[in-house]
Amino acid sequence: MDSKDRDFSSVGIIANPLSGKDIRRLVASASVVSTHMKSNEILKLYAGLVAYGIKKVYVMPDYSDISRRAREQYSEKIETILINTNILDAEETTIRAAKKMEANKVGCIIVFGGDGTCRLVSKHINTTPILPVSTGTNNLFPLNLEGTVVGIAAAKFCLLKNIKKYCTREKKLEIYDGNNLIDSSLVDVVITKTPYIGSRAIWDIKNIDELFIAKISHEGIGFSSIGYSLLKKDLDFNKGIHITLGENDYNNPQKIMSAIAPGKIEEIEIQGWKEFDNNNEIAVKLSSGTVALDGERTIEFSSSQKISVKLNIEGPYCLKVKEILST
Repeated sequence: MDSKDRDFSSVGIIANPLSGKDIRRLVASASVVSTHMKSNEILKLYAGLVAYGIKKVYVMPDYSDISRRAREQYSEKIETILINTNILDAEETTIRAAKKMEANKVGCIIVFGGDGTCRLVSKHINTTPILPVSTGTNNLFPLNLEGTVVGIAAAKFCLLKNIKKYCTREKKLEIYDGNNLIDSSLVDVVITKTPYIGSRAIWDIKNIDELFIAKISHEGIGFSSIGYSLLKKDLDFNKGIHITLGENDYNNPQKIMSAIAPGKIEEIEIQGWKEFDNNNEIAVKLSSGTVALDGERTIEFSSSQKISVKLNIEGPYCLKVKEILST
């Protein structure tokens, strides 16, 4: 990826005002991430950006104005441009902000949110590197980093101006309807028997038929933890894991215990599972239901559709934070 025409004096900031506040706070013991906490992280982020010479910041707006304190405190040291998205606190806000940041060729986009926010941003940009930072719970894709460190890492990356050396390319799962690519996810795809999107979050394991997982971790909480419980090691980069839940033909399914949400540990019946390779397309077994992407029901499908899932190792470019901070 070419670094020559990128404006490394600028970065973008997308902070999801709704992350850490969804229905999982009611159905599990997930923590609430307050607006004040996010505002503090943005304030510390600005400190790191300013210290290492970033001149301009493009910010996604929101109703609670998370970035206001940072903008006011550092108004004489860094230029902040609030992107005009014409809509606030919606998925479309994130989409429009990400597209405009890429159009402005920012050095990188810092994403504060969960797996879902990172998915949405990465889906709508092509070449802009991202620095994903977790502000929710049980996230696997974004990093758990303190705001000051995030600012330093993003700014030093812009000083280094070497995307090829200081970025890694992550993988993603692609969802197809026949030959048409309709969406993607960064961590997992869950096929559910629930016929409607509704509140989006999934909390009843009995409604899940299949799992397709790209990233697993021994420390993970969520559906990816099921994958690690079965494989008992990290996935190779060019592999995913496909899991079918429920009883098998012999009425003796494998049973495992897994933490599917904070404070929510359940026994899960496994009909079968296998690893699958990059570009190996797998047809979904259910004739109708919903597809959840990175923990949120997103797609409703019916018997007239042919839904399948494929692993693609050419996903978003992400900053190598450890290597950047070691320079």
